[in-house]
Amino acid sequence: MRHQRCLTIAAILLMVSLSACRIEDPRGIAGDQPEPFQESVMGTNAEIGPILLRSVHVEAPPDPSYQTGDDAILWFTALNEGRQEDTLTELSSPVADAVVIRHDDDCDGHAEPVPALPLRPVEPHPNASSDGVSPFAAYHGQVVDLNRQVMAGTTIPVTFVFERAGPITVDAFVQPSTAPRPAPSGLCHGSSAAAATAPTVQ
Repeated sequence: MRHQRCLTIAAILLMVSLSACRIEDPRGIAGDQPEPFQESVMGTNAEIGPILLRSVHVEAPPDPSYQTGDDAILWFTALNEGRQEDTLTELSSPVADAVVIRHDDDCDGHAEPVPALPLRPVEPHPNASSDGVSPFAAYHGQVVDLNRQVMAGTTIPVTFVFERAGPITVDAFVQPSTAPRPAPSGLCHGSSAAAATAPTVQ
């Protein structure tokens, strides 16, 4: 009888333990919102070779969705962990006519279209060039002329092409408008507070 009672208690404790694990893991809760709708998830992270892409996301529309023909801002941070400079040569997406690289190279608060974005190594080799932008310079992408409706909380594919590392396609979150924007995308080091605001899209 005592052996049977011990087995029963052990079974109850095991069930409670498993139940607690399910409660702690939100992915196990029925009816939980899918990951793209969670505001706590800040964009998408990816990497190709020594290039790390962080917080890749499209700024959410003021309304529930972008309409055909609308433009949008693509925010991202690119870190070059290699020993040599690499260059972001192209951005593109099948849901848009174009994705333009924009950079506020003179910290005046206006990001201009650029044909490419050189990326300085985070820790350059002594013999490597120190040219290019830092990971936290004021740059972003402008998604031009969407060819379909894009809802907040979904993703769109964006292809990044690097001169050395090659191409990589990332599913960029269309973040809810209440989600905070990562600071690196809007910083302009060494500039005044007025110039350090997020670049203006023209």
